[in-house]
Amino acid sequence: MKKILKYTLGVALAFSLLTSCEDELLNQANPNAITTDTFWKSRSDFDKAQNSLYSSLQFNSVCGGGNVNVMARADLGSGETWMGTYPWNNLVWNDATTFVERRWSELYIGIYRANQILYYLKDANFYTEDEKNLIAAQARFLRGLNYFWLVNDFDAAIIHEALPMTDEERHKLPSESEEVYSTIIYPDFEFAMEHLPATWDGVDNKGRFTWGAATAMLGKAYLYNEDWDTAAGYFKQIIDKVEEDRLYGFVDNFMDNFTDINEFNQESILEVSYSDKYKQGITGTRTDDVGDVAGSEAQSWANYLTSIFAGGYNSLMPTYWMQELFVDGDEIDPTNPINSGKLLSSRSYATIVALVERDDVNNWGEDGERYYNAPLLDTDNGKSKANFNYGQGSKVRKYISWYSKDTEDNQTQARSGINIRLIRLSDVYLMYAEALLEGSGDYTTALNYVDDVRRRAGVITLENYMVNNGGSFPQLDKVRFANELDEFDYVPMNAANLLHHIRMVERPLELAFEGHRWYDLVRWGMAKQVFDQRYAEELTLRELLLDANGDIPTEKERLYPLYLTERVRPSYGSASNDYSSGVHDYLPIPAIELQSNLAIQEIMRALEEALKELE
Repeated sequence: MKKILKYTLGVALAFSLLTSCEDELLNQANPNAITTDTFWKSRSDFDKAQNSLYSSLQFNSVCGGGNVNVMARADLGSGETWMGTYPWNNLVWNDATTFVERRWSELYIGIYRANQILYYLKDANFYTEDEKNLIAAQARFLRGLNYFWLVNDFDAAIIHEALPMTDEERHKLPSESEEVYSTIIYPDFEFAMEHLPATWDGVDNKGRFTWGAATAMLGKAYLYNEDWDTAAGYFKQIIDKVEEDRLYGFVDNFMDNFTDINEFNQESILEVSYSDKYKQGITGTRTDDVGDVAGSEAQSWANYLTSIFAGGYNSLMPTYWMQELFVDGDEIDPTNPINSGKLLSSRSYATIVALVERDDVNNWGEDGERYYNAPLLDTDNGKSKANFNYGQGSKVRKYISWYSKDTEDNQTQARSGINIRLIRLSDVYLMYAEALLEGSGDYTTALNYVDDVRRRAGVITLENYMVNNGGSFPQLDKVRFANELDEFDYVPMNAANLLHHIRMVERPLELAFEGHRWYDLVRWGMAKQVFDQRYAEELTLRELLLDANGDIPTEKERLYPLYLTERVRPSYGSASNDYSSGVHDYLPIPAIELQSNLAIQEIMRALEEALKELE
């Protein structure tokens, strides 16, 4: 009996111990898992978090190829009717459109990462106060930048000043842009400006946010809100750094701003890093690690901008107005050596590829000019790599590898390692000139900075035009061919005319296909005016070139400066007829946010009930 009891007690004890051990085994933490309990414990952890912060800029709908959709909304580029950008040309999207949803969500991923750093940094006692401020400045700059984009894309944003911890903090109503500026954008940029260095030491720190980036974005934020004097003051601080200690300056070769040869150069103020050398085989449209699926370090702009015979899709091509403005309006200064051997100005040559008349109508192109290592008119089954047939008079050169590769990787991989420059010095010069003209009306000072930009491009300065034309300069945006003009109209120099020139000539020529144009047109209130003008020019081209069958007859093909064959590409009929500022200036808040945000859902239910009561 004692043996049985002893045995029973032993079994019971063993079972109890086994059960206890099993519970402990089941409740053990995975030592390989990264959690908030195990992360944020060292400098190395914060280094990884900062890398993740910067990598959020690489997202396809933040600074990657998805932004071609934004460019298609304006008047610089358009696509064919069968391309994905065509709905954006025609102002057709809704709250479930892919880019609308991805733009919103990807910007908020960056904001969340910034807020994570700021939250856990408070207890990081292994940093000095100055080191904490430096880390916080980078996080707050990224947060301010993303909120700036949100309010200019959606005209509203959900404010998260801190890492949301509760459902109430996660589910909030959107705030109007004025509140977002005052609560987040201005304070974040001001903090970044105060604590970021002018330059960073070491190769590993290339591309980090700087004092100049924060100062330029503060100026841009105030410019967009029409606080002209404050904006001018911030831009002038950068200009003073140029003139006093050469912190920034123009690169000699305009094209160095859009290749992988001279990245992070002295003209670049804010630049997003990409590389096609890492993570080979991963498409440039997937730029973040998700689970065990790797993201790319490359971007996909080339997929949309490159000719179909060089690995792209022709999704966005220069409009005829843009092509004519570059070829006929950006007139070379023959005394400027920067354009030696070129028929187009240095910025035209670096921005578009187009055929240019040399001696007569049968002699086109530039001696020795190449596009993906092939002459412009070399043919393959009757079509060159540039492919100027079927009304495609020119192609985009910026941010693609036409200068170094035989083709882009391929249409499905869509990989490019060229960095995206978000703010260049010339942009600051032109914004400063705009702020002066809108504020004090000081067109004399503004003219100096506009002409600095033109001089670097190697084109005739406005001052030179004025000297030779009794104080007047040409109104270049009213292109001659599409408006049936023998000569450009000339206007006197004054604040209003110089401001028009900046808006409709200098910014389009200098900053084409860099993502600024749509936001410029909206803040100026000029979208409708521009769409109507572009459509009127399109109709004129049709009248001038097309026969009764809607084709361009042989005798009218390749007329200077457009060199079109077969047809006139339709671009602006829908935009001109359908545009409404209240509908099209901003994107709708995505359906996925409306459906998942409990605070918005509550308001919508209340509205539905109120409507029922009215019925």
